[in-house]
Amino acid sequence: MKIQMLAVVSLMVLTVCGAGLDEPGFKLMLGPDGKGSKAASLRSDEMLARTVAEKDGAREIVWKGHRTAGADFTVTARVTREGETRVYALSWRDYAGERLVETVLYPVVDVPRTDDAKILFPYSGGYVYRPDWRTAEPGRAMRTDANSSFHMSALLNGEETSYEFEQRGARTQPTRFEFRQGAAPQTANLASGVILPVSRETSSAHALPFTVALTPFRGGWYEASRIYAGTVRREPWYTAAKARNFGKLRDIGMWFWNRRTSDIVIPPVEKFMDDAGVPAALDWYWWHKTSYDTGYPNFWPPREGEEQFRAAVKRLNAKGIYCQTYMNGMTWDVDDPSWKDGGEQGVKYLRDGTFRAHPWNRFTGHRLGYMCGEAPQYQARMREQCRILRGCGFDGQYLDMIGNASYGACWRKDHSHPFGGGDHMVENFRKYVKAVRADNPGLQLCTEDVNESYLDLFESVIVLAPSYERNGAKAGEVDFEAVPAFQSVYHGAIVLFGNFAMLDGIPAWDPLWPDKERWTKEEAWERLFPDQFFVEHARGVIWGMQPSVHNFRLNNATEERYAEGYRFMIDTARFYHANREFLFDGEMLNPGTLDCAKLKVEFLKRGTYTKDGEYKVSGNTLPTVFHSVWRSPSGRVAAILVNWSRQPRRYSLRTPDVAAEGELPPRSWRKILK
Repeated sequence: MKIQMLAVVSLMVLTVCGAGLDEPGFKLMLGPDGKGSKAASLRSDEMLARTVAEKDGAREIVWKGHRTAGADFTVTARVTREGETRVYALSWRDYAGERLVETVLYPVVDVPRTDDAKILFPYSGGYVYRPDWRTAEPGRAMRTDANSSFHMSALLNGEETSYEFEQRGARTQPTRFEFRQGAAPQTANLASGVILPVSRETSSAHALPFTVALTPFRGGWYEASRIYAGTVRREPWYTAAKARNFGKLRDIGMWFWNRRTSDIVIPPVEKFMDDAGVPAALDWYWWHKTSYDTGYPNFWPPREGEEQFRAAVKRLNAKGIYCQTYMNGMTWDVDDPSWKDGGEQGVKYLRDGTFRAHPWNRFTGHRLGYMCGEAPQYQARMREQCRILRGCGFDGQYLDMIGNASYGACWRKDHSHPFGGGDHMVENFRKYVKAVRADNPGLQLCTEDVNESYLDLFESVIVLAPSYERNGAKAGEVDFEAVPAFQSVYHGAIVLFGNFAMLDGIPAWDPLWPDKERWTKEEAWERLFPDQFFVEHARGVIWGMQPSVHNFRLNNATEERYAEGYRFMIDTARFYHANREFLFDGEMLNPGTLDCAKLKVEFLKRGTYTKDGEYKVSGNTLPTVFHSVWRSPSGRVAAILVNWSRQPRRYSLRTPDVAAEGELPPRSWRKILK
């Protein structure tokens, strides 16, 4: 009779097994049974017995017995209190089920939500999503992505109580957050997840390798990030990263994300430095012998010849231009002849026995295989080329994809790491990056997108979130917002730059690609999308990122059609460089509110591989004045404002630290000291 009642409850709650903050549930995701049956799950509401007790100042919940996991299967949860914060821990023993445990979701809790509740998710610097809760059935997934940037999310309930959800000590773990419609109206079901090593030993008895904290609070993404900052800023890896001397990186006034040979990428940087009078940096792509996304990791020698290439680096050094080259840090071309020399042995395997590979280059169709952190032949090739490039005189080295793609599980059975999940992927990539650093004393490293896992090993990262309407949105109206949650926690511990802003709207073209695929007609994109460049360029700086432009060519600095944008670049670089005590060294404060006119902006969605004429358009309604507030190390406080629009704009700023009203000229910056 008792088992029958439990079965009825299980059907009623569907996939939602959580309760209140002090009554967390759990869910074990189980692998296939080897008999053709696919994955299954085991939930707390299916357990045969449950007891609750207060023990050592904590609430201890013990579930025992399950019809398939065994009568002795025991799961123990602990809930401790830190003020209003609940901290959750979980362990189990005596699991006797046939299927192995692969992923654990815990805690699974229901919390109140409003109909317009938003979700802060740890994608890049932070994305705020606006789900349609009103039409969602119980258990429906509203956001269930794996996370890599940082280990915090939040349910934002506007004026009502919101909930910050963080994984403490999970920095190198492959984790996820899940947000679902709750079982009851006006509730949301929240869950923290981790992918475990898959073995009989782990399945039989295990404890989650980190704790999870849930904190009720009032506010939005900034307030949630401040709660998280209180956790991570006590970590030694944060302290070490924050204490670094960034050297020449601190003085950069503009980054140029340029592509192709030295005669194309260097002259526009030199001209800009002469015109603006501030230091610049070159992130140099397509210097390598192979076409983009083909032939990796065989980058050396340079396509323009070694002698000319080395001379170009000396020229950059003489001009004081900070420079780093592009190399993909974690892929090997599956269709390149070199693949047979260790590629297959080191590639990351999926659970179905295939390996992960993707043909980014649509012209060659070559697939780039994602390497496991345990890939000695691959890493040896990359380390050798890093040493060669360092010997050419470069300041830094860019290693693509490690920061945002080196996570998850590897199911290769003859690798020495644990089978499936666990922290082996990140830990092995960390060893690889440490080896590159040891090989090249003084070389500064850069990777793709913000992340906690490698924060102390990379001095800088390139971030494309300032161009989220172009890169992350579908065609049509944008239904989410990119926010600087990561920056509000980690600003000053790592250098951020990047966007996809182009004065002429034309992505770079690799001459190694088939000429017939090149666009036959280019429109006056700067006139068709007159505000896009200014929004993308200004937004990152407001977030505390160093100014950046993409595919900047010499004619962009000399032709009258681009003069307004070029002037804005110069003004931005000078303003940023003059205010580094706030925008580089400072701490982001509560942005408060700024009232100003809003404007609908259209964005050209065109990337590197977009086919001729097949661009799309997205739209977003934005405040015409962006702002942020900063405190310098000396204690000075300043609000930073920019009017990116084409008309003068009135503003009214109200923050806990700064209040001001006024008017900003078009395309202009302003600092307001407290």
